[in-house]
Amino acid sequence: MTEQQFAVAVQALQRAVNTVQDAIDNQLLRPAQKQTFLCSAKCCDTAKGRDALQQCLASCASPLMEKEQKMKVAFEEFQLRHSRCIQRCQDVAVEGLSPSSSARDQERAGEKLRKCAIDCCTSYQKQIPQLQKNIMQS
Repeated sequence: MTEQQFAVAVQALQRAVNTVQDAIDNQLLRPAQKQTFLCSAKCCDTAKGRDALQQCLASCASPLMEKEQKMKVAFEEFQLRHSRCIQRCQDVAVEGLSPSSSARDQERAGEKLRKCAIDCCTSYQKQIPQLQKNIMQS
């Protein structure tokens, strides 16, 4: 496994994540943003006084903020799990090395690390549809 293969795996994972983020934005967040704006416009017409207006606007924004926060947390947790997978790969790769390890041993460890990291990317890419489903349902 080469550095280029690893880069390709990382890019594929990032593209998949970006695609899901765009889908969630279009299907979940934009409709919620529209509702927030429409609700806020009504507040301007119906609220009696500044305090009432601020309370009404905050109430309108709350559902959107909740959706955005849930999405943010879900993607952060996904990224954290992926990072832990890569960290485990690094740990496994260096466990067999010592300060006196040969260049060949270090090369093998690097190969082991790249293969494991590619496996992490592939595995997490397969989890993205479920991530999207969970976000859309929450």
